[in-house]
Amino acid sequence: MADNTEEKHSDMSTEHQSENPSSEITPTTDTETINLNQETKNMEVHHHAHDPAAPHHKKNWKNYFWEFLMLFLAVFCGFLAEYQLEHKIERDRESEYIKSMVDDLKTNSSRLEITINRSKRQLEGMDSLLQNIYHPPYNDSTLRTLYYLKDKYTSKNNSVSFSKGTISQLKNSGGFRLIRNRAVVDSIYSYEFLTDGIEKQAEMNTYIYQKLFEVSVKIFDGELDFGLDQSNLILTSDNKFKLLTTDQKIIKEYANIVKFRKRVLQNYLGQLINLEKRIPRSIKFLEKEYELK
Repeated sequence: MADNTEEKHSDMSTEHQSENPSSEITPTTDTETINLNQETKNMEVHHHAHDPAAPHHKKNWKNYFWEFLMLFLAVFCGFLAEYQLEHKIERDRESEYIKSMVDDLKTNSSRLEITINRSKRQLEGMDSLLQNIYHPPYNDSTLRTLYYLKDKYTSKNNSVSFSKGTISQLKNSGGFRLIRNRAVVDSIYSYEFLTDGIEKQAEMNTYIYQKLFEVSVKIFDGELDFGLDQSNLILTSDNKFKLLTTDQKIIKEYANIVKFRKRVLQNYLGQLINLEKRIPRSIKFLEKEYELK
C-alpha cells in the first residue's frame, strides 16, 4: 500500500511539473501576440492618417487653383527677373559701346589735327617747288632749294590712320542692335562713310606719291639726299648739288605729277578739315544722349 501511495504521489508530481512549464510559456506567447497586434494597429492608424484619399484631406478645385496660381507666379517672377537682368546687361553694353566710340572720336580728332598741319605744310612746299623748277637754268642756290623742297615736302606720304575698333565691334558682333537711338546709329554710319571716303582718297594720294618717286629718281641724285628728318642740312651742306638730267621733258613730267599730287592733297585736306569740324559735334551729341561725363 505504501508503494502505491508513493507511486501516485510521484505521478502527481510529474504531472504537476509537466503542466507548470506549459503555463509559464503561454503568457509569453500571448504577450508577443498582443504586441504584434498593437504594432499592426499603430501602422494601420499611421497609414490612414497620411492617406491622401482620406475624406478629410480630399482636394477641391480651389486647392488646385491656388497651387497652379502659386506655380505660375513663381515661374513668371523668375522670367521677369531674368528679363530685367538681360535688359540691364544689354543697356550696359550699349553704354560701353558709346563710351568706346567717344574715345575713338577723341583719338581720331588728335590724329586729324596732326595730319592736317602736315598736309598744309606739304602744300606750301609743293608751291615753292613748282615755282623753282619752272625757272631754269638752275644755279647752286636753286638746286639746293629744289633738293630741300623735294626731301622735306614730297619724300613722305602723310595720311591719317583712323581708330575704328568700336565700329568694327558693332558690325562684327551685331552690336548695332543694342543701340536704341536711331539718330545715334545714323550718326555712326555717317561718320564711317566719311572716314571710308578719306581712306580712299589717301589711297589715291599714295598712288600719286609712288608715281612722283619713280620720276624723281631720274632727276635727283640719291647720294645727295639727306632725307626728311635732316633736310635742313641741305641748305648748309658743302656738297655740290646737281641734277641727273636737264631734259625738260622729264622735268616737266615731274612738275605735272607734283601739280596733280597737290590737287589730290588739297581734296584730301578738305575732307580731313570737314571731319575734324564734325567730330566735336558728334562727341557732344553722344555724351548728351547717354549722359556721359
